[in-house]
Amino acid sequence: MLYYRHRRNHFALAEPSPLRRAARPAIGIILALAILYFSGSWLLQKIGFGNHARQTAVLLTVERQGAAQVSLDDKEFATAQGDMKLYTTDRVKTGVSGGAALTFFDGTILRLGDQTEVTVLQSDVRTETSLLSVRLTTGQLWVSTPVTPVFTGAVLRTIEAASGIVFEIPKGTDAVIGSRSATVYAASGLGVKLDIPKAVIPVIVGEGQQLALPENYNPDADLYQFRSVIGSITSIPVFVKESRSAYLSQKPKPVASSGSAMPVSEGAQLTVASPVNNAMIRTGTVEVKGAVGSKVSAVRVNGYQANLSPDRSFMIELSLPDENEVSITIEALDAQGTVLETVARQVTRNLEPPASPAITSPAKDGQTYRTQRTELQVSGTAPLGTAGIIVNDYRLQLFKPGDTTWTYLASTKLDNFKEGENIITVTAINDAGMKSTPVTLTIVLGGEGEGVIDAGSASSVSSVFTSETDLPQNAPLKPGTVRVTGPVEGTQYTSTGSAFLIEGTTPPEADSVWVNGYRLRLYTPGKNFWNYIADPALGTLQKGVHTYVINARNANGELLDTTTFTVTY
Repeated sequence: MLYYRHRRNHFALAEPSPLRRAARPAIGIILALAILYFSGSWLLQKIGFGNHARQTAVLLTVERQGAAQVSLDDKEFATAQGDMKLYTTDRVKTGVSGGAALTFFDGTILRLGDQTEVTVLQSDVRTETSLLSVRLTTGQLWVSTPVTPVFTGAVLRTIEAASGIVFEIPKGTDAVIGSRSATVYAASGLGVKLDIPKAVIPVIVGEGQQLALPENYNPDADLYQFRSVIGSITSIPVFVKESRSAYLSQKPKPVASSGSAMPVSEGAQLTVASPVNNAMIRTGTVEVKGAVGSKVSAVRVNGYQANLSPDRSFMIELSLPDENEVSITIEALDAQGTVLETVARQVTRNLEPPASPAITSPAKDGQTYRTQRTELQVSGTAPLGTAGIIVNDYRLQLFKPGDTTWTYLASTKLDNFKEGENIITVTAINDAGMKSTPVTLTIVLGGEGEGVIDAGSASSVSSVFTSETDLPQNAPLKPGTVRVTGPVEGTQYTSTGSAFLIEGTTPPEADSVWVNGYRLRLYTPGKNFWNYIADPALGTLQKGVHTYVINARNANGELLDTTTFTVTY
């Protein structure tokens, strides 16, 4: 019998192939490079390389004075003004009667409901996927997103609720988003996606559906049990109707969009269509648009990245400095960042301020008007070319560019009107942001009569309505003459309703009546009775125990009598 063990031994001791020895380290290097490439690409994408980002402002619209407050750069909340620009970490909140909206670069609108607080997280225009994100701390949002994109590239829109739920909003959305709820009236694709903490899969709320999770929901349970069809299209909430009426009919211009396709000159890689050289610009921004050749990968305008469309057109809206002559440099770059071609444009700004507006009612600018009304409409005219009217640092929301008249409501309820002298300052602003010389009207709330008075009379009347702390602090001259007769006689009352009237009697010598330092405007000398409205809406009644101090004074300001009335509410 023959054995072939020597063959096995022979091949086991043979030298490895030179090709195999060379291939092993080469394969290792290739694998290392592949890992480095993919991990590096992931890291670069995370920090924004390869997807050029440009942070854009979010436009805050305040629908009426005092309707919202803002916190800029993590500072204290302050009253919001119309047409403010917000950036990352800025917050806005509304009170019991909301009235504010946020508009993003792609035309997305978020309108805040009553007692709602929102923080801007991201508003980034990027080459590939742009990002739009807010945090909903309290309240609810009406969301409207455009049906058709306004520029090349996708937009990822998210709302992060305080509950931890992240709502992903598609295009063509008309919905109301709460902390744990979504009501979707319209939405493209599958609908609004909810990423719910600890839930196995996301929940989709499609067009015509609603979802409301209870406070103690179980993320491991079937969350689709809380989804249902919207009951009736006729039962749309007032909040949604108001939002649609106010914003769907006036879609804002996006921050940046692609220009229309245009040919590039033969042999050139960059053609600029606008602005033309030496153009006169009357606004605070200018649209720079044009087209590029096939070798161009990016366009830079004064250092800012412009959006490049598939049709090779580009456009960017550039903010202009307050200078008479502004230089604009447009650069076409290849994939390596090398500048292939440069075009320079010079534009001229019209920095001449507009003409001043005029006040026509209730009196003309420069005059002094006296009234007893706690609410008064001030109106006037605007010069041609006026883009906005500013009254006492508040930009009128109902005034639109091209309007020739304006109105402003002064009211004690709005906290923009008070006893005594009120100075109303009105300024016109043009498209370039230039302000006119202001005009003023003095309105005196209080005193006798209604109409125009001279400045001397205004001073004397105003001096009458001084603080009670400036009046004599003597002992009562007529003790026991000031009494409370309603809502009950005596000194104490427990209220279980809402607003009520406190009333009582005064001595014949009384010239004025003061309640907690506030002079009763409707009380006139000779009356033998007084009344005062206690109302939470007016700030004259708070929960708990509230004490009212009622003082009657004579024509010299001396104290005739005083009494107190304690209310438990």
